[in-house]
Amino acid sequence: MHLPARMPWLSRVAATTITAAALAAGLTACGSDDGTGTPETSAATSSVADPTTAAEHDHDHGDSGDAPTAESLQATLEQITNPDVSVDDKVNLIVDGENRRGLLEQLNAALQSYRGITYQVAEVTVDGETATGQTTITSPTGQSAPPMPMTWQHEDDIWKLSDAAACVLLSFAQIPCAPA
Repeated sequence: MHLPARMPWLSRVAATTITAAALAAGLTACGSDDGTGTPETSAATSSVADPTTAAEHDHDHGDSGDAPTAESLQATLEQITNPDVSVDDKVNLIVDGENRRGLLEQLNAALQSYRGITYQVAEVTVDGETATGQTTITSPTGQSAPPMPMTWQHEDDIWKLSDAAACVLLSFAQIPCAPA
């Protein structure tokens, strides 16, 4: 999601992908266990809806609410990087989003001239209150980052983008994200 005037988009993708993979691996290791010893997997992608996938997860995760679909997770990413969505709305889509308000304001300003970022979320796994989806980010020029794990957390009855994953998005725009 780098802005062309700042840095060539793909030159930073590799470093960000490595960082995202490391963050996701750490977050996955910290997730809660659903008691089965194995995470559940959904093969839904952004282009194919599988209505049975979420229903299959519902009975296994009781307190975590409905398991997210790939499409719903993708929609969160699209809203966060849509400059027409207010920062007030975006802070509610990210865990501890209020702590990222200033960075989201910078992101909205930067995205005014950089529209058309797309996402594909696939292979969603749910472990308790954490969902991880293999996410491909494509720039408006058509350049794509390799799929990377991004995480969401179930909070306030919705699936919010984790703070670590939000920092990955911000890093694509070269907006530094110190720990909250």
